Amino acid sequence: MSQKVKVVTIEEFQEKEPKIFRRIYAGEKNGNIRFCKADRYKTAVTGTFAIPDKRNPSSVKITFGYYMTKEVLIFIDSGNSVKNIMKHMQNYETTEFLLLDFMECILKEDLIFLQSYEERLTKLEEELLKGKIKDFDRKILLVRKELSALSSYYEQIADVGEVLQQDAAERGSEKESFLFGLFCNRAGRLYTMVQELKEYSMQLREMHQTQIDMRQNEIMKVLTIVTTIFMPLTLIAGWYGMNFVNMPELSSPYGYGIIIGACVIIIVIELCFLWKKNWFK
Repeated sequence: MSQKVKVVTIEEFQEKEPKIFRRIYAGEKNGNIRFCKADRYKTAVTGTFAIPDKRNPSSVKITFGYYMTKEVLIFIDSGNSVKNIMKHMQNYETTEFLLLDFMECILKEDLIFLQSYEERLTKLEEELLKGKIKDFDRKILLVRKELSALSSYYEQIADVGEVLQQDAAERGSEKESFLFGLFCNRAGRLYTMVQELKEYSMQLREMHQTQIDMRQNEIMKVLTIVTTIFMPLTLIAGWYGMNFVNMPELSSPYGYGIIIGACVIIIVIELCFLWKKNWFK
């Protein structure tokens, strides 16, 4: 690896360059990096990276800072995250190309990673159509949280690329400016892909809600049919339940049978009517 790239701990950099350290971590509470950024100065570019961990994008981030001049590119990382990424870097002569290559390595496997989300959502859709899915709300909420974290990340990393592209253009380096522009386009495509996946997840959520509404409508339909059928019978039961002495049916030996027959006829008539109106389909 080029001698122009160095990795130091937060403590070492803070001790050697306290003013620059305050610039890099300005606005970061207790030194906790929350987002990706790039700030241009007269002779340097500083900033931070907050990369969602692919194992848990919504909760865990790989964070570190950086400081770049023409002579040196310093990464500020107390762990091994930067060193692991640097293993895949090429040996360029300028710090700008080294930083660009580093950022390319960060996004190297992200397209395949995002395709795994498409596969997850497709599987959820298939299970949803079969009606065999459990804990759908929890699963889709987890996916949407992770996609939201990735969406913010790609938007931020594209902004970093734009700052570096502008810096290269103002220094008259057309090649570097062009390559940083390509990086911005790549980050933009990943951002667009995440937005499409979020839209896909929203469609699945709406489909699930539609299925719930349809089941509730079926239940209400059954209750309505039952209520419609037994309402006249309830009226008859209430009517003769008053036991007025002048009701001849109560003293007739055929009264009980007549009432039963009348109820059966009413039920048959109602069922025929409901069937004709397609209530049972």
